[in-house]
Amino acid sequence: LADVINSSDPRVDVKKSIQGRYAEDPFFKLIVEVPTSYKNFEYRGGLVYVKDKERRSLCIPDILIGKRRAREIIISQAHSILAHLGPRKTIVYLRDNVWWK
Repeated sequence: LADVINSSDPRVDVKKSIQGRYAEDPFFKLIVEVPTSYKNFEYRGGLVYVKDKERRSLCIPDILIGKRRAREIIISQAHSILAHLGPRKTIVYLRDNVWWK
């Protein structure tokens, strides 16, 4: 999803914008401080992923990218990518690709 968003709006490189910034989010700060204590998460290359049996999803910290929240950008772009198919389909698409608390 982050790669798709980057291609749809080249001004916003989501992965690059969140990379190394997880300490700004109180929840993810704990994970990056002691990643081995959180078996459901993987911290690699400055990015945090949540893992389940089938896949891993990019975690999105609650941070600002410019004047907008990273999560707001992700939701808006996902909605546009899906050609405005509605909130349910957008939520399903987001759940398959990204995660936040």
